[in-house]
Amino acid sequence: MKYLIILMLSVINLFALVSISPVEIGDNPGYSGALNGSLNTKRGNTNSDNYTAGIKLSYDNNQSYLMWGEFNFSYGEASGVKNTNSTFTHLRYIHKLEQNLDWEAFVQSQSNEFTNVDERFLTGGGLRVHLDKERYGNLYFGLGGFYEYLSYTTTVDPKENNIRGNFYLAYKKEFAKDSQLSYVAYYQPKVGDINDYIISNALELKILVYEKLYISFLINYNKDAKPAQGVKKVDFSQATSFIYKF
Repeated sequence: MKYLIILMLSVINLFALVSISPVEIGDNPGYSGALNGSLNTKRGNTNSDNYTAGIKLSYDNNQSYLMWGEFNFSYGEASGVKNTNSTFTHLRYIHKLEQNLDWEAFVQSQSNEFTNVDERFLTGGGLRVHLDKERYGNLYFGLGGFYEYLSYTTTVDPKENNIRGNFYLAYKKEFAKDSQLSYVAYYQPKVGDINDYIISNALELKILVYEKLYISFLINYNKDAKPAQGVKKVDFSQATSFIYKF
């Protein structure tokens, strides 16, 4: 089994996913994995601690399908007061239908105390189209839908059972095998209420530093048009990390 260990040595903020780069059947045959973790501690005029850790495991049969699962958590305190507490779990199966057409299914569970989400559970699937243009990079379009269950940490917001559409665009481009640019954007409108939607954007640049050591810059922007009461609609985060591959 080949492993990818992500060492997040210098963190500006916390990012939920181990990697946003889209995966393709046959790119990494067999078993592979990823571990990530970070610790950001300040003492003196500011006392704060932030922790994040995650694991990602995948299997690619190199012909017709691949599957992967990921778990992450983040926790932080400032002057003894908790300011970060979230978890994220995702399982996905991708099966090739034709040369550039796949179907995929997924299950996801997440929580975030500071958006008042006790549990957000998703299950769904759809189709993914892959446009392989070596000169300009790899572009993916996905469309489908999912069931969403939401429960909140407060009694002000009722539990929700929703059906949402799921549309996404993913892109990756390698530059001379020593750097890679990746981008993914999701649009998830609620069926029956077009004003209730979620938008997610993530951009990552990985640059080779030495042999198998990379530095990664990530930016994440999310918008929930109808979040829990008292919670802001927009979240922005950025992270800098070092990545060691072997």
